[in-house]
Amino acid sequence: MTVILFEDELWRHFATLVQARPVFELRCGAFSNRERVMAILGRPAYGLMRPHLMAYFGPSGGLASLLASSDPILLVNGRALNLEWLTSLACEPINTAYIVGETLLGARVSPALASAIIYYLREQQAEAARDELLRFARVVELQPPAALLRYPWDLITEAGEQLIRDEPLLARRLPLFSADTPHIITHGKRVYVDPAAQLIGPVVFDSRDGPIFIEAAHIEPFSYIQGPAYIGPGTIIASARIRAESCIGPVCRVGGEVEASIIHGYSNKHHDGFLGHSWLGEWVNIGAMTTNSDLKNNYGSVRVMLEGIGQIDTGILKLGCFLADHVKLGIGLHLTGGTMIGTGSNVFGMHSAPKNVPHFTWGGEVFREYRIDTMISVARIVMARRKRELTPAYEQVLRKAFELTQPSRDGLG
Repeated sequence: MTVILFEDELWRHFATLVQARPVFELRCGAFSNRERVMAILGRPAYGLMRPHLMAYFGPSGGLASLLASSDPILLVNGRALNLEWLTSLACEPINTAYIVGETLLGARVSPALASAIIYYLREQQAEAARDELLRFARVVELQPPAALLRYPWDLITEAGEQLIRDEPLLARRLPLFSADTPHIITHGKRVYVDPAAQLIGPVVFDSRDGPIFIEAAHIEPFSYIQGPAYIGPGTIIASARIRAESCIGPVCRVGGEVEASIIHGYSNKHHDGFLGHSWLGEWVNIGAMTTNSDLKNNYGSVRVMLEGIGQIDTGILKLGCFLADHVKLGIGLHLTGGTMIGTGSNVFGMHSAPKNVPHFTWGGEVFREYRIDTMISVARIVMARRKRELTPAYEQVLRKAFELTQPSRDGLG
């Protein structure tokens, strides 16, 4: 069986976050959706996405290599969070589709039928693919809750429940913490710790409201971690307060206070300052004392300007900021609730950041287009510091994202 995740029409709702990654590479809970599918099925999962992402995130042999086999194709919507239905679909007869409402959730199809609908899926036209499946496949209509991401803030509101849903997957390889040391204080019994983790007490783990997962990370003294929470491998928690519903990916540096936030990976918030109900992509750096607001003074719901769509009232009381991949923030910045900062932008030298900053923008009181050669040069240095290479394929992703987002910078210097 060949497993392929696909993007559908609603990728546009996430446009600020996904110019340099597919929707199914967004972290929510302990995994991205692609990682979660792989963990559930125990096999590789490939991706079908917008053209400029395929060379880096797609299969090494290209799309044709996935269809060359006679094995069944298992298609999975990349926005699907609650994957309780996935193992059932994997056992269904050939040419079976799962639909929730009007949305194609997944399908198990023959290579011949996959070839007939793959054109639509590679153009993010899942509705047309669904209509073809209605003609040629057995259709099973599922009832909610088959959780699907619809807007960026769903990543925040679903994170706590998703961490709980991820517990069986993580419990397979992370043992429950049982060390007898007075310097590691645990409340509750659902603290899972990799034996390679370095815990330097005093440290407090509070899992009374949800599980805590510590990969091979480094937890420094005077840290407090409240569940549900996930700390990825290679991450340093620098005497920080990590509040419930936080998901921190690999090789991050995190200090200060973090609440109900997702930090994707290879990102730094090493110093004091508050990060609440927010989402950070990869290779983000937040300067010392930079802080975001996640609650309006009038206790009203937070409004967000979605790229290409317009302003939306989220209906959410507590919501922070969204920082896409390679965003850099200077010291002492203040960010209001609902702030969206696009890929590769660098904001500094001001008190309050604008609520919306276009992709590849540079400046403070005056904003200019960030020259792509300079931005890539900085990214190469930053990635080398974490022993990661900025490959030619990934460089092309950034350059193409720069071209595609040019209209958002019209009028800048």
